[in-house]
Amino acid sequence: MLADIFVRFQRMAGHRAHYITGADEHGTYTLVKARKLGQSVSEVAQKHIDEILRGLRALHITPDVFVRTSSEIHKENALSIFRELQEAGYVKVRNGVQLYCQHCDEFVADSLATGNCPACNSAADSNLCENCGLAIRHDTLRNARHTTCGHKLALRSIEQAVFDTPRLTQALETAIGQSAWPESIRDKARAWLASDKHGLPMSRQFSHGVELTDPEALFGQTLLTWFEGLWCFDTGIREQCANDFRDANSTMHDPRTRLMFFMGQDNRFYYTIGVTGVLLARGFPIPTNHSVQDFYKLDGEKFSTGRDHALWADEVARDVDPNVIRYALARIARPFGRDENEFDVDGLVTAASHLRVFEDALRQYAGNARTLDSRRLRSRLRILAQRYADAIEELRFWDALDFVDEYFQAADFARDNSGMWNAMEISLFLSLLYPVVPELAIRYGRHFFGAAWQPSFGKLAAKASLPPKIDFPVLNAAVPAHFIAAYNERFRKRQAKQNSGR
Repeated sequence: MLADIFVRFQRMAGHRAHYITGADEHGTYTLVKARKLGQSVSEVAQKHIDEILRGLRALHITPDVFVRTSSEIHKENALSIFRELQEAGYVKVRNGVQLYCQHCDEFVADSLATGNCPACNSAADSNLCENCGLAIRHDTLRNARHTTCGHKLALRSIEQAVFDTPRLTQALETAIGQSAWPESIRDKARAWLASDKHGLPMSRQFSHGVELTDPEALFGQTLLTWFEGLWCFDTGIREQCANDFRDANSTMHDPRTRLMFFMGQDNRFYYTIGVTGVLLARGFPIPTNHSVQDFYKLDGEKFSTGRDHALWADEVARDVDPNVIRYALARIARPFGRDENEFDVDGLVTAASHLRVFEDALRQYAGNARTLDSRRLRSRLRILAQRYADAIEELRFWDALDFVDEYFQAADFARDNSGMWNAMEISLFLSLLYPVVPELAIRYGRHFFGAAWQPSFGKLAAKASLPPKIDFPVLNAAVPAHFIAAYNERFRKRQAKQNSGR
């Protein structure tokens, strides 16, 4: 959702911005789930993609391009990137090892192998530790077992493609040092680079994915999804540029182009090292910034679909206004490392109450307006709007929402305005709300200023006049009591039972 907020803000500021995302269908998680359900991999992938798209639509999020990694256009593009890296000398074929199940007579990868992280001893799979972010080599995973059968795993020698990150270390360190990335992310990236002596494996023995045919030693292997799966952004950019009749390479090299990544904490290693390194190796600028979020927690525990400790956006949106959900999620989207992203029903209730205060003030203005205040925007409000814009640009969404609250207070919207209202102040306030709660902002903006109104940091986009009386109900009604009761029954009572049993 943060990517949607950022893109809406950029468009409001007059920039061309696109939101590209996609679904990695080649991860082992899909295969594991298919085996459990007795379904095909494609059926399981389609099921989850449908769930993702329903969730996005429920929160009024419409990506410009949604890439499926199973599509032929993506497979061709991923192989093209791999060949480009080969020709530039950044891909090496080296002897390596891969975990193997003798009981099932198959190589395993990613979530097909589970064990403990060699750095922090947390539960991890054979590729990445979600707790500390370490990229795990197969020969370092402790207590490795096969997810499918539970047997211990052995190591077998293979030849595999390796991305030569050590060759890029100095260039990466320099580029990252000059970036706008958060300091904690830059420090983590530097530490990873300092410890990387071998490079990053790019291929494995696995039947699902983008299959390699060259060189001969890699024939039949597939690209690691932490490379080709994340390259869906590149596929999406090329598709968007084709739609706009623009050249993708020229666009990527344009100094005005900025690439921003939004991710959960488990993706941070490969986006900050793997994706960034590949961009640099291909001659492109590295990402301007990264928005890295801790995992959302649901009443004290990490979201988990496997344990039914999760809520789907479209499920909640059946009872709770999407504006409330968007606002509540944006409020808890704290930066990586803060561990302050607790989602619960109380947060939804607070978000609904907060937005209701805004709505009540707007309705009061519309009902009491008698005189148009044509004075220019007060300097205090201009400063707050600029601070809001700076916070969004720097991906500090939590700070931006605080500046919206400060603007609301400084403009005295909650007091009796004695019939006088300033059109520019109202328009700018609605514009500040628009990226987070677009439906609410558009609805009131067009009531006050007519159908031509658009959110903007510039001049009022429509002629100001005395607004008509509001004759529609509040958009953000309270969170229904039946939803709160069902939530408490489903999560809090179960949590209380678990706590009492400890």
